[in-house]
Amino acid sequence: MILNSKYRYIWLDFETTWLDITKDEPIQIGIIEFDASGRIIGEYQSLIKPDKKTDELKHIVGFITGLSISELETAPTRATVEKEIQKFFWENSIIIWHNINFDLDFLKKYFPTLTYHDKIDTMPLAQTIVHYAPSYALEVLIENLKSEKLFTNIFNDEDHGEEKNHDAFFDTKNSNKLFLYFVQYLYELINTYPNLVHIIKQTEGIWKEMLDLSAYQNVPQIKINFPPLEKIMPSNTNMVKKAEWIDTNDLENQKKYYIGNIAIKDLLTSLAANKNIILTFQNIQKLDIAKSVLNDMGVKNIGFTREEQMINQETFQKFLNKGIFSQEECFFIIKYISHLKRGLGVLHLNSQSDYKIYYYIKDTRNQIKYPIILTTHHGLFAAMQDNEEIYKDYDICFFDTEQRYKTYNFFLSSPCDLYYTLNILESFLYQKNVDNQIKWIASESNELQEFVNTFQVYIGILFSESTKLFIKKEVTMVQHDPIRDHGDFYQSNLLREQLLAKKEGLKKILSEENYAILEKHIDHIQKVFDGIVNVFKKMYGNGEFYFTYGEAQKFTDWKEFTDVFKNKVVFFTNTNTQGIKLSDKETITTQNIKVIPPFVDKLVTYIIDEVKKSPEDISYFIFSPKKEESKKIFEDLCKNGINKQATLLVENITGGIGKNIFKAKQSKNKIIIWWYNFILFLYANKVSLKEIILFNARWPSEQNIVDDIKWYNIVK
Repeated sequence: MILNSKYRYIWLDFETTWLDITKDEPIQIGIIEFDASGRIIGEYQSLIKPDKKTDELKHIVGFITGLSISELETAPTRATVEKEIQKFFWENSIIIWHNINFDLDFLKKYFPTLTYHDKIDTMPLAQTIVHYAPSYALEVLIENLKSEKLFTNIFNDEDHGEEKNHDAFFDTKNSNKLFLYFVQYLYELINTYPNLVHIIKQTEGIWKEMLDLSAYQNVPQIKINFPPLEKIMPSNTNMVKKAEWIDTNDLENQKKYYIGNIAIKDLLTSLAANKNIILTFQNIQKLDIAKSVLNDMGVKNIGFTREEQMINQETFQKFLNKGIFSQEECFFIIKYISHLKRGLGVLHLNSQSDYKIYYYIKDTRNQIKYPIILTTHHGLFAAMQDNEEIYKDYDICFFDTEQRYKTYNFFLSSPCDLYYTLNILESFLYQKNVDNQIKWIASESNELQEFVNTFQVYIGILFSESTKLFIKKEVTMVQHDPIRDHGDFYQSNLLREQLLAKKEGLKKILSEENYAILEKHIDHIQKVFDGIVNVFKKMYGNGEFYFTYGEAQKFTDWKEFTDVFKNKVVFFTNTNTQGIKLSDKETITTQNIKVIPPFVDKLVTYIIDEVKKSPEDISYFIFSPKKEESKKIFEDLCKNGINKQATLLVENITGGIGKNIFKAKQSKNKIIIWWYNFILFLYANKVSLKEIILFNARWPSEQNIVDDIKWYNIVK
């Protein structure tokens, strides 16, 4: 027995007409019930007839789920299905699923009579014990775990028949196997580190009640002291210089160099022999490409300007012995122990609660200085601003020079993300509450809690006032007069004044370091709202949105920009041929790039003709900057059956970036419809492309994009 036998365990999955709970409907359901030993004791699957007319359903439903309109027209009604699944839902039923809140929303809305005891979401479980996964989507996790012996003992392909992701019943079985793997792995951790059982027993919520811990009744409870993570420090890579290698000492300070005719692999190979050098790129995708190249060369002693996630062991030991743990704290400890078991030296944080706990126990010692630093432009500017001395002995190679107007001016504008500030405040409150818990202090954090509550109300009112700026406007940014003292923001201005008054009272509560961070955030808000402000509307989730606020765009000339750098800096361009040439050799292998007129029907016809010519060699990237056009291209390709010959991957339709990268790597035949940055993600992951099609990409920076596509292609 691995689970508590007093509960009933059911796995539930819906397929739906799409993702918006306000207007979409469930069209398929899968349920499996297991007993406490993991044996199937009941199952159910059915299509569900939607209320809306089936001809209103988008073609996308058939693509994602594989369900046809004719099948749905003859499916049982929701009322019929509700009666049939009533037998699974009792007061002792626990619903288990991956990213469960989405399915529970549909259950509560469309099957309101059904009851259950509690829920378990396998998503945070996956984030706890699966480290550095390319994506935490269910099918990606299943594929990645199949190589693990523990998982193969649980996962039996004969149980599943034909693999069919986004089939409710098939997904339900996969989720069950994933959960059983988590439980078995947890027992392995307990057997290796017996003190973990006491952490679990002191954890609030359903998790400890659900496990069968009867075999661990006699584990002695002693002071919990898990060993530190052993960070593996690679030795410096000693590379013998060759004649064609570039010595930064030979390059002139603050000069522009043209690198468009040198392959990125050759240039990075040349630069890697230099020590104390910073290579800085426009964005994280290009940084990842450089990291991939250097790793292939055997260069492992690479650092980054972001903080390494190291733990202060003394603070951690106090935390481990504080008595009662939330579920998030328990999962953090399990994650730490899993890192110990797998020999990982740096903690992989991947959730908001992870960071909240980490900030309490992090090691604040000086950052390790590596001989080669990779960073983005923004990361470099931030590091220089925070600590000018830390990289004073480094030479800087500034790539993507033409993009400095975007990256540096964006850095100067420094948009305010009030949710980020709220997360910082909540981490302070968490730290204070843990300290109080350890010291048995009851009320020291009340004043801070009141400040956080007021800040939450402030965000809500400010966002409500900001929403009015976008009524009947199909835009994502509005420029507005100074918000401070403006009548459009009367209520939020009053609340901000209250926050300023309350801030002074936090000096005696917060540490000096944390109070300085709070002051920096509040001062930034004041500065942004004192001048002309750009209000940005940001979308997330099911059609919901929030706002960020930035200073009106600043522009700097070349001298103002170069004066920022105290180090020796050289600027690399792969676009401007007027720069000094580093080499006269032409070593670039150009990517096959085709321009298609901005008409969806012409593009679809071209793809269909190309697929007919080479049905076994389909690997196209359609560069489409407009989401609505991307969706139309996708639907038209589906209507013509192209999805049966190749994997279609589309932004906002087939999942997030990690999931789609994984699918692209797995699929020989693929058609990807996405924005430019995704090409760079593909290059970093060494996904080859037969042809890149520029669709409706007419603007002045098009040539810069084409040059980037050619230069950053490391897949030959």
